[in-house]
Amino acid sequence: MVWFVVFLISMVTILTIFFVLLKRRLRDKIESEAFLNKLLAGFGIVLDTEKLGISIWIDNDLTYINSILLEHSNLLGIDIKSRKELDELFAHPEKYLVIYDVITEIKKRREANVQEYYGSWRKEIGQKYIEIKYIRRFLDGKQYVVLTTRDVSHELSNLETTILAELNEIFEEEISKESISLYEFGDRIRTILNKHGLVDIFGVGLLRTNGEIYFPYFKYADEDDRSGLVMSPSEKTMSRYIIDKGLKLHIESALKQQDLGDGYRLKKIRGEDFTIYGVPIIFRGQTRGVILFEKQGTEQFSNATLAVFDKVAHFIFLALRFIDILEELEDEKKKLLEVSIKDYLTGAYSRLFLEQFLEKELSKCKRTNSKTAVAFLDVNEFKRINDTYGHVYGDKILKTLVEVIYKNIRIMDLVARYGGDEFVIVLPETTPENAGLVMKRIVEALGEKNISISYGMIEISEFATIEDIYKEVDRRMYEMKKKSKQENSAED
Repeated sequence: MVWFVVFLISMVTILTIFFVLLKRRLRDKIESEAFLNKLLAGFGIVLDTEKLGISIWIDNDLTYINSILLEHSNLLGIDIKSRKELDELFAHPEKYLVIYDVITEIKKRREANVQEYYGSWRKEIGQKYIEIKYIRRFLDGKQYVVLTTRDVSHELSNLETTILAELNEIFEEEISKESISLYEFGDRIRTILNKHGLVDIFGVGLLRTNGEIYFPYFKYADEDDRSGLVMSPSEKTMSRYIIDKGLKLHIESALKQQDLGDGYRLKKIRGEDFTIYGVPIIFRGQTRGVILFEKQGTEQFSNATLAVFDKVAHFIFLALRFIDILEELEDEKKKLLEVSIKDYLTGAYSRLFLEQFLEKELSKCKRTNSKTAVAFLDVNEFKRINDTYGHVYGDKILKTLVEVIYKNIRIMDLVARYGGDEFVIVLPETTPENAGLVMKRIVEALGEKNISISYGMIEISEFATIEDIYKEVDRRMYEMKKKSKQENSAED
């Protein structure tokens, strides 16, 4: 009986101690939560333990962290409780591209000794859309840092509308310019996608006529810009696969899915694992390039994000089509300009262009005391050639004449068709002696083609008007022609 009484007394004692400890722990928990809520209220944060991930540092010591924040940091593969890992994070933010801008912004504020700072970002991490907030304040002589995370994946559908509105604004601005820079356009798109946490790396590759893939834009981070990258036709990379097959490709793990089949393999530019989504650029029935969306880590893109990427790709298609149209218009303008300033038959410049050119040269000679030589020439017996052999043969003679002249003058010189078989050669910065050597070379080269010419040549700086130049050089040409006929008669 005694032992039973002792047992009862022992059990009551144990239960009493347990109750006291439980009550104390409950009181400590209530006081801790009350302190936490009071502290967070000072930061403008209402603690909701079911939704909000939270961690608190006081004077660089981690004093509180909940399971939600641990779960979110695990999505990044970061042990946030490890001081060593956090130091590595801030020392090498380029290793953590998903939150690269978050880390660099916080690091910049810390190095600038900014005592109070608030930052907010949204990132897609492991197919969840996470809102990250960072708050630093000094209270009662202590430094408090509060980091919160919240899953806002339900807002991804609204994000698409926001991004499309921003892209539309960029597109309207770009097409209002005289020309579109694909580098600037790509950088603005990457900035938007990166700001909303959808990509770390973004690239646009274009297929060249020689089979190379040229990336006018391809950036990993601000200090890791691979724009200008060229892949040779022999490199059977993912980009080549997408272009050759004309198919979209979603790689959930670059390290696990390196072999794409048919001899194609992923090209490893960085060693980390990446999620990649590639879209072929197809318009006018041809695959013209590839767009790459990449993010550090495995299985980072949700279906909602892939849908956004397809919309982004559509904007890029529109921009490239617009660039094509601009290039076509520019080509047409050049052709029209060529037609307006050049003779369609021979390729020599027109008489109108000649007169404008001569006006400038004459003005320059008088202003700078420089020398410009002008030669006026025609084909000997050209009427007889046309009458005997026909106009088609005569046209061929004129074309050959201009080809020979171009081969024997400098790029700065000009040859123009004055009319019929009459042509003018303008030789800027040329003395009469040197001009004579040029004309001798042309006459000899034409002789090899059985083409005979007569010409007159002058230096123009002493003349008052273009008309005076024409009169004098024409007179000298007919003197040569007359002399040539007399010499030919004497030989007969």
